[in-house]
Order: sequence, then structure tokens, then C-alpha cells
Amino acid sequence: MIAIALIGLVLIAVVGLLGRRGGGFDLAAWTVGGRRFGAVATFFLQAGEIFTTFTFLGMSGMVLGGGVAAMYMPSYLVLGYVGMFLVGPLVWRLGKRHGYRTNSDFLRHRFGSPLLGGLTAVLAIVFFMPVIQVQLVGLGTIVSFMTGDESSGTVSIVVAMLLILLFVLWSGLHGVAATSYLKDVLMVVALVVIAGGVLLARQPEGGLFTAVFQGARELLVIQPSGTYGTAWYVTSILVSAAGFGCMTLPSSWPAVLSGRSSKAVASNHVFLPLYTMAVAIPVMVGFYAVADATTRAGDENAALLSLAQATLPPWLLAVVLIGGAACAMVPAAGGLICVATLVSSNLVPSGVPEQARLRASRITAAVVSVLVLALTLGRPDLMADLYLLTYSGMIQLAPANLLALREPVPVRSSAVLAGLIAGECVVLGAALLGVSPFGVNSGLTGLAVNLLVLGAAVALRRRAPAPREPIGA
Repeated sequence: MIAIALIGLVLIAVVGLLGRRGGGFDLAAWTVGGRRFGAVATFFLQAGEIFTTFTFLGMSGMVLGGGVAAMYMPSYLVLGYVGMFLVGPLVWRLGKRHGYRTNSDFLRHRFGSPLLGGLTAVLAIVFFMPVIQVQLVGLGTIVSFMTGDESSGTVSIVVAMLLILLFVLWSGLHGVAATSYLKDVLMVVALVVIAGGVLLARQPEGGLFTAVFQGARELLVIQPSGTYGTAWYVTSILVSAAGFGCMTLPSSWPAVLSGRSSKAVASNHVFLPLYTMAVAIPVMVGFYAVADATTRAGDENAALLSLAQATLPPWLLAVVLIGGAACAMVPAAGGLICVATLVSSNLVPSGVPEQARLRASRITAAVVSVLVLALTLGRPDLMADLYLLTYSGMIQLAPANLLALREPVPVRSSAVLAGLIAGECVVLGAALLGVSPFGVNSGLTGLAVNLLVLGAAVALRRRAPAPREPIGA
């Protein structure tokens, strides 16, 4: 099985390497695909945010702990796509006109503030690097579980990171787009295969939900309190949907800015909510794991793999294994490009030539790869804790993004900076103290403080007396 895993990793990398087309390859081609991608390519790039190792492993595992609360993911995605339908085309037009490559470019130019652009880049890197690391951890979990050998998971992580870096350095976003086609096909096939195997081999007496009702009926309703209680469910949907819809995640920007037209960007957000329905498959498999009652405590994230292993023949398990590997490698590659672009576009001094920035992007990608790999193997818990704050931290950029779409921009950068810093302090403070009043997502609390400070700063500036003309002027 380890041989199949390695073959799958190499296959994905080869597709990524073949994604590069043509002889010339500049910074715009590496970071945003030369802004020439059609509707199909941008569709699969944006769909990449749905199907990750969290979809493959975490959704089923979450059902075992929170039941129907796991449906928060498709709920926030559908709401978020409504926001993206409205915001995405506006961002594309501005990006095309001014040459934006990142959210930081957008805010720096619109507010005329290098400080805001730099801070945005730093926050995006800090909160988004864990997303890359989590994909590698998920890949290691998939391979080690399917092979029964923990060391094979470590080998697969190292090989995958090297192959990801290889095709990212060579092909940039073109490579990610090419592998996205393969990844989504493999992922959907793997989920359908697992669902079919479970339905045929694990049909409990009286039906699935009768068995769940008899054994764990509390999982069929969202509980008023607890880890996955009503407050958590509602506020997590709001935070995630607003962050996604307002394009606060750095991974949202390449897919939109690489589009050939605003029409291609907008049309995708009409059909992507339908594609999100596939997320219901791991949720259903999670309920079968509840009814099966064989998943051990601590192995919740392997529930889907456990059922697949118990119900599928080896050749179909190979399909599942390669599909899971693709769900780790492709989002990790996209994240690597995002972080590298943030550094080369926003933290490298202005005036540096484009080719030098492209070299800086590739060097950054290599450095980040080594750092993420070292933390994945040595301290996986360190970045996993930070990953929990990704949406809560990035949602603090939503007011800035929305205000920057106005023409002209209605507030000064100082007010936006004050609100952003206040919101981030609330999120980080809540994490350090381990507090979550009434179970409310800290991102929502931070956003409320962010808006209050922003509003107060704007009001104070408007009330400030105008400077007097000097006497005799």
C-alpha cells in the first residue's frame, strides 16, 4: 500500500509539472496564472477550498463528537458563496485595472497605506501557514492508517512536501490549477466509492437514523450548550461565512484574480453551492460510524478510513488513498503560493524588479516548505492550535475589504488599522486565556470590537475641529 501511496504522490506532481505552458514565465503567470484562466479552471481552483483533508477526515470525525453540528461547513460555504458572488467580480475588476496579486496589494493601494498592506500580509501568513501544515498532517494520517505503519506516514509527508515544492517552483498557479482537476475528480470518486461500500455493507437494522436515535440520539439535534452547542454553531457559521464571502482568506484571491473575466468569476459562484452538496457524504459516513460504534476514542478523524477499510476491496482502497493524498497536496501547494506571493509582493521593498520578486517568491516557497515540514514532524500541535484561529483571525479583515470596494474609499487607513489591531487583540487574548463567553466564536467578538473601534475613530475624526488659518495669512 505504501508503494501505491508513493505512486499517487508522484502522479499528482507530474500533472502539476505538466501544468506549465509556454516558454516565458513571469511573476503574474506564477502567482495569478497570467489572469487568463477560464471559468472551468477558476471553478476548480475555488472548489479546492471545499475539498481538503478536513473534508476527507475531519467532517466524519466531527459527527462523532458533534452530530449534525458538522453541517456547519456546507452551511457557511453556501452563505459565503453569496458574498463571493457580489464581492468577487468587483475585486476582479479592480485587480485587473491595478495589477493586484494579493489582498495586501488591494488594501495597500486602496487606502494608500503601506503599513496596512504590510500588516495584512503578516497576519495572512501567520494565520494561513497552519493550513498548509494541517494538510500534511492529514496526509500522514491517511497513509499511516491505510498501511498500518506509522513510519510510512512520515515518509509520505516528506516525499509529498518535496514534490509539492518541485511543481510549485516550476509551474506556479498553473500547476495548482492542473492538479485541481485531478484532485476533485479523485475526491468525488473516492467519496462515492466509500459511500457505496458503507451503504452496501453497513446497513443497520431499521435504517441508519433509527440506529443513531437508539444509541446516540443527542447527536441528531444541536445541543443548547457544550463544545458544539447552539452558540458555537450559529456564530461559527457567521464568522466563517463572512470571512469566506468577504475574501479575507489569502487562498480566495488567486482563484478570483486569475480569471479571464468577471463573468467567469461570478458564474462560478452560482454553481459552487451545488458542488458543496458532496460534503454531505462524509457527514453521512460519520453517522454510519456512530451506528457502527467501533471507532475508538482518539481515532475519530480516522472514522471514514476505518469504514472504508472494513467495506472495500484493496483496489478500491487504493483509489481512496490516492484521492486523500490529492486532497492534501493540492491545497498545500495553493497555500504555499499564497504565502510566497504575500512575501514577494508586500514584504519585499518597493522598487525591486519583477524577476527579482519572482526569485523571492520561489525562495520563500522553499523556506516555508522546510519550516512547515520541520514543524509537522517535530511540533505538529504548535501550528494545529493556531489553525483553530484561522477564520477568527482573518475575519478581522472583512471591514477593510468591504470599505475598500467603495469609490472613493470612505475612511482613512488609521481608523481601519485601529479596528483591525483591536479585533486581533481580542481573538488572540481569548485564545491565550482559553475563554469563550457563552460559547460564542471569538472571531465574532473580535469583529464587534473591531467595528466599534473603527466607528469611534471615524466619529472622532469628523468631530475634530478644522485647523485654523494662521493670522495674517
